[in-house]
Amino acid sequence: MVILKYFLALIVGAAFAASAAAGPYPPAAGRSGTTAVYKDDAAFIAWAADWENYLPGEAVTSTWQTPQRALGKAEGTSSDIVSLGRGGQITLTFDSPIANGVGWDFAVFENSFSDTFLELAFVEVSSDGATFVRFDNDSLTPNPVGGFGSLDPTDIDGFAGKYRQAYGTPFDLADLATKDEVISGAVDLSAITHVRLVDVVGDGSAFDTAGHVIYDPYPTNQSAGFDLDAVGVRYESRANVPPDQPLPVSPADGVLNAALNPTLTGGAFSDADIPAGDFHYQTRWQISKNAAFTDLVLDVTSPTSLTTLVLSATLLQTGTPYFWRIQYYDSQYAASGWSRSFSFTTTAVSNDANGNGIPDDQELDPASTVDLNGDGIADVDQITDQYKVFNSVVGTGQMGVFVADPNVVIETVEAVDPDDYPDGNDKPDDTLLGLVSMRLRLQNPTDSVTITVYLSQPAPAGYEWFKHGPVKGWYIFPGAVFSPDRRSLDITLTDHGAGDTDGLANGLLVDPAGAGIIDDGSGSADKPKNGSSGINGGSSMCFITTAATGVQTGLLPAVLSLVFICPVALRICARTGRHAK
Repeated sequence: MVILKYFLALIVGAAFAASAAAGPYPPAAGRSGTTAVYKDDAAFIAWAADWENYLPGEAVTSTWQTPQRALGKAEGTSSDIVSLGRGGQITLTFDSPIANGVGWDFAVFENSFSDTFLELAFVEVSSDGATFVRFDNDSLTPNPVGGFGSLDPTDIDGFAGKYRQAYGTPFDLADLATKDEVISGAVDLSAITHVRLVDVVGDGSAFDTAGHVIYDPYPTNQSAGFDLDAVGVRYESRANVPPDQPLPVSPADGVLNAALNPTLTGGAFSDADIPAGDFHYQTRWQISKNAAFTDLVLDVTSPTSLTTLVLSATLLQTGTPYFWRIQYYDSQYAASGWSRSFSFTTTAVSNDANGNGIPDDQELDPASTVDLNGDGIADVDQITDQYKVFNSVVGTGQMGVFVADPNVVIETVEAVDPDDYPDGNDKPDDTLLGLVSMRLRLQNPTDSVTITVYLSQPAPAGYEWFKHGPVKGWYIFPGAVFSPDRRSLDITLTDHGAGDTDGLANGLLVDPAGAGIIDDGSGSADKPKNGSSGINGGSSMCFITTAATGVQTGLLPAVLSLVFICPVALRICARTGRHAK
């Protein structure tokens, strides 16, 4: 029974809410800092108009299998919903595509009338009904949650179902800008036609984006899983004016003796559609060796570095003239004209006097006995086009780069401080030895190569291989394989693909990366970040035991008084036991 399910959960949630520890994410509706959007908010201009692919999961009766109830404006009630069932899903469509505007773009409404009895769903979007991309999500609830158990909304992010009935959970399409499906153009964030909700099975079998186990009330039955009320739209696709031509700022035109890693800077974004919610979404950056831009060394379109771009330390060459320009894109993917081009010439003073591909101030001492590859020969005596070892600029260690393929040349490597690159959501809080920036020349454009990176000290458990690039910003590079002693790792890089940051299929790989970790404050990469909430269920004593678990002694009289006010509910509970989700 839907109403009974939420009535019992409300009693438990009242006790839970008073004792729960706060996590890092926005709190329940009505509290300071919440992101909840009320159903009557004037920002809503449209609602879901149709549905497809309703695939109800287990433990949901026919009473709650009416998908039409998810269409139109949110009702904010417990009964006017369609239940997804355990692991079920539904896809909603719209009269006009959803657009990517300023801030959140659409909101999903569930039917809980408790701030803590929260049934969750993954949220995915598509611009063609075939290719979907899922919003990142985070679940910090540390323990299983019983059928009438509760969650702390401050431990939940990126899921539908975070807020009680009549309050929608907002989603910002811009959060998907660095997803591969968006970068490739398979999903157009300016014209989202489909929103898919997939129920999270809360028994611990599902995982969030970071690999944390997801818990929500389990088991429940009859209307198990996520109960969808509506999806409201804030922005729709519309006629659009392209942005104004941008202005290049720095390096200024004609600059001499520029650093090998200058920061490109563009002027402010300007667009006639800004009052209607348009905004600066992407910037295309080009650097060329000629004014015609036919000899490119960089061509990237970045959703993160919009007006400043920090170049890799190994992208440019000494004493060389370059030309650069920029192009701005708005949130509807309309492009401005190219800016005028500026030129600069890099410094003629080389930081590698002996030409061995290692900065002079990072070379090993000639008497060094460092042997990172463990072959019994000092690395300082083995520097070649396929093997380079150098001192780190973070800590007091060394790193080495080795390529087995004799057709690949390591042209240059350089140790870099990660603080030289901008902050970002996934920037590591600690890097073992800083970053290594390298430039490799391959035999053919689009070739792949496997390289081995050696570390002078083992990467502790939880450290991963972090990369920085203009398109994705900071991210963990997939496929990095650490050795058993964690003193080396193998990674495979592809020209104009995985690991290459110049955006070109030119036979060159430019790759800044390093071993690091995001500090979650717990001392372990595998533990939740902040806060611990969620109430363990699992007792045959129905919701009384569930409510009492983790509740301060002083709250028990209040909980018990609610219990005795509701003897009918207790008798029903005793007969039916806990629900199944």
